[in-house]
Amino acid sequence: MGHRRVIAALAAGVCLVAGTNVAGAQTRTRAQWVALAKGGFAVPAGQTATGLLVEMNALLASPDPVLRDEVAYSAAEKWILRERVVGPDDLRTLTAQWTANLADGLGGAPDDRIFKRSFSALCLSLVAAREVATPFLDAAEVQSLVDRLLDYLARERDLRGYDATTGWMHAVAHSADAFKFLARGRHWTPEMLPRLLAVVQQKTAEAGSVFAWGEPQRVGFALAAAVRRPDADTAAVTRWIGEIEADFKALWAKGPIVTPADFARVENRLQVLRGLHAALAMDAAPTPAGDAARVAAIQALSRMR
Repeated sequence: MGHRRVIAALAAGVCLVAGTNVAGAQTRTRAQWVALAKGGFAVPAGQTATGLLVEMNALLASPDPVLRDEVAYSAAEKWILRERVVGPDDLRTLTAQWTANLADGLGGAPDDRIFKRSFSALCLSLVAAREVATPFLDAAEVQSLVDRLLDYLARERDLRGYDATTGWMHAVAHSADAFKFLARGRHWTPEMLPRLLAVVQQKTAEAGSVFAWGEPQRVGFALAAAVRRPDADTAAVTRWIGEIEADFKALWAKGPIVTPADFARVENRLQVLRGLHAALAMDAAPTPAGDAARVAAIQALSRMR
């Protein structure tokens, strides 16, 4: 099945289930959603986990961090990953729902629509993690998901991390979580790594300030998952490390006076490289490819002191 046919089929599925849900579902109050969470997400009689997750789609867009994070995302994490009560066909339906959410306001100025996009990316990380645990996607479906997430991250302009009132936004970190699990999967291909590295370079430059909410560590784990694979494009990793080192040298070539944007770009890239090295260094079962990348990373970092 081609990528367009895969996406069309998934979209048709989410419309069908969403339509069924809307036709027969009640409107829940915030108190009812919170009670569902406090009750351990026990599915009410006559309802299904999938139907509830479709209904919770609106909560992913909420500026209320309790509804968004502690209800909608936490329910998805329990039902999809821990209890695995959502089957493959319903996972495809939810994948279509969450990938469609990525387009809402994408590329525009920062506003509250970031919650819907970013938490949909985080929910897609659950789909990717489930694929690693109990494979159910074919190669074309994984390719479509990788393509969609790469496109999303490349076009996302709202890179805020956290707000004291509305909570986490964290688009870079949430996307990285999805790539971490996708790169552990059976359908990740060597050509995906250079594309991921290119988007990481782009985001480190576009952030405009130094990442402050743990993004480099999350990106580091995603890159480590791809770099340690036996089919990893080691030449792409070498080029990427070389670009970071060249950027560092260029920044300081003219003395101590720098622009904030240039410093943020270089510092973000250094932090990501440190994150990659840390992730590879704590690998309980190092691979030859991963160990070579770890050595290359620490050697480059030692030259950038």
